Amino acid sequence: MKNLKKWYINLSIQRKILYCTLGVALVVLLAASVSQYMSASSIVTEQTRKQSAGVVNELSVNLDHYFDMVRNSFEYIANNNTVQEELESDEPYKSDGTELYSYYSRSGQIRRLLLQGYTSIYMKDIQLYGYNGANHLLANNREIHEKTAQISCELAEQAKGRCIYYNASEEGLMYMAKQIKDSLTMKPVGILRASIKLSYLKKMTITARDSLAAHIFLLDNDKNVLIESAENDATISDRSWIEKISGNTGEFLFTADGQGYDCVYQRSSDTGLTVVGMIPMSFLQKTARGLQKTTIMLILASLMLCIFLANILAKGIAGPIKRTSKAMQQFAEGDFSVRLPEGRRDEIGTMNSVFNQTIEKIEQLIKQVVEMETVNKDIEFQALQAQINPHFLYNVLDTINWMARKKGEDNICHMVTSISSLMRASISNKRSMVYIREEIKYVQDYLYIQETRYGDKFTSYIEVDERLNELEIPKMTIQTLVENAVIHGVENATWDCFLYVSGEITDGMAVFTVKDDGVGMSQEQLEKLMGTEEEPDHEAERTHTHLGVYAVRKRLDYVYQNKARMSITSEPGKGTQVILEIPMNGNVGVTYRKCDEPVNENNKKRGDER
Repeated sequence: MKNLKKWYINLSIQRKILYCTLGVALVVLLAASVSQYMSASSIVTEQTRKQSAGVVNELSVNLDHYFDMVRNSFEYIANNNTVQEELESDEPYKSDGTELYSYYSRSGQIRRLLLQGYTSIYMKDIQLYGYNGANHLLANNREIHEKTAQISCELAEQAKGRCIYYNASEEGLMYMAKQIKDSLTMKPVGILRASIKLSYLKKMTITARDSLAAHIFLLDNDKNVLIESAENDATISDRSWIEKISGNTGEFLFTADGQGYDCVYQRSSDTGLTVVGMIPMSFLQKTARGLQKTTIMLILASLMLCIFLANILAKGIAGPIKRTSKAMQQFAEGDFSVRLPEGRRDEIGTMNSVFNQTIEKIEQLIKQVVEMETVNKDIEFQALQAQINPHFLYNVLDTINWMARKKGEDNICHMVTSISSLMRASISNKRSMVYIREEIKYVQDYLYIQETRYGDKFTSYIEVDERLNELEIPKMTIQTLVENAVIHGVENATWDCFLYVSGEITDGMAVFTVKDDGVGMSQEQLEKLMGTEEEPDHEAERTHTHLGVYAVRKRLDYVYQNKARMSITSEPGKGTQVILEIPMNGNVGVTYRKCDEPVNENNKKRGDER
């Protein structure tokens, strides 16, 4: 065992793959082939058994159709007015089938009726008896088994109008009889009887017998054998299988004379006759044996193909592995320019593609880190510029607020309070992440200032799910989007504008929407806005947009690792909509609780009117 292990370890990768692939393929192939063969053999045998049962059922149906035809003829003859008159007549006609009839006589009419229901191919005779002594006979010859005919008539009287079937196999016949009743009084007036040749019924079984290579039996209502049909008149001496027949249909296995049979039977509820098919098991397994040969040939062909494909696989993997190993070594040494070919579509090609994508993502992450450092430095620079003397500015604003409150100027008080809040958020608040409730407060202060500035020309409405209050986001994210909507959508509009800000939870994402019905943007302006990679140089724009959409996107990508999404849609003259989706799991902790701070009612005015 140790020598074998040492020998395997020292093999080349190509030979290891070849031998392992062949071993696994051989085991799987044999297991799959054997399992497939057993399953297919079972299915084929079952399907053949079902087809055999179908043939037996079809034969039973054909026999039923035949007897239905005879019964219909009996009904037609029995209900005919001429027959009814003959059976109620005081002067009935008695015949043995040899007399000559007048064409227009009642006897001649009855003879023609009997001829309609009589065919010499499958009937020996047909006879009409009347309780008034009428007797009409139509037959190939005048030989009638009076005793058997009498028994069939007695059985018909007991059946009280139903057709009966009497087995006279020793005569090669089956008797069928029906009691005739007066159509008005329903009083029994006679018997209609016919003898059916069993040889004709046997001919009907030939097709089923040949197609199944089976023994076909026809049993009467007492399970006596009427017909046995088999090739070369072979017989099954053991008849114990008859006792296993119960119900109208069924199937069971039976062994007779050293031969296994699948016994399928179908019983007619109308005639009581049972068709039995004894199908040899060798016939059922014949197709499965052919499948066995096909399976062996497929195993051999598959094995040869496995050897060929395994060799190609081994050669195809060994070379690319060497190239991949070399490329990974260069990457480990700090060479980020190394790339592997991606032309292949197999696993090697996928591995090469993942390797190249990994290097590209590392380069992008390094670039993003550099860009974020630049953005943060710009923010810090702007904050330093604004912090000339923040305490002095706060004291001045508090003084103005006190003076306005003393004079009863509530609007000026609110205005100064909002400006002071915004300044504290942008200058004194050093945190880069704030809660949604804080961010919404900044938005409320900003919108109050703008609504006071524009008067009735501009209204807004804020609707944010309270469960989002404790979600943290980068500071001034939503406020920047709102500011852009006011500056670029509302400021240049010549009509009254409405701004809507919403926040909701959808599929594990916090979705914020900033929507206005201002001037909107063209597609070119929208693409320029979404594709901007640097801060605008124009001082006015810097004042309006603060960090701008580009900076917001970059900060979101950095904080949420590219899981946050922002989309902008706009149409000139109809407004702009910005949708911001932020994940609620991952790097951000969320605690759901109701915020105690009420929403500024001034920001909700006229919202319902829009």
